[in-house]
Amino acid sequence: MPVTVFEFTQSALDKIQVPTKEEKISKFRDLIERNLLFIISYTGFRRLYLGININGVYYSTNVGNRYIICQYEKSIKKIDK
Repeated sequence: MPVTVFEFTQSALDKIQVPTKEEKISKFRDLIERNLLFIISYTGFRRLYLGININGVYYSTNVGNRYIICQYEKSIKKIDK
């Protein structure tokens, strides 16, 4: 399944169309913070994940669906420093 990459903003995430039942889910990755993954299912359920690859093993944690993207990106930048 392809992952679409673009800069996450609240307005851009709101414009994302719900996938069809045949497509099941759509995945999107942030252009600025590559560890942020946004997944939307055909039921309209939206989730934001933080994923990281450590020694070849991919770990992801559910960040939630109500976070404001800009604030979350700022907190990630603080962690990176």
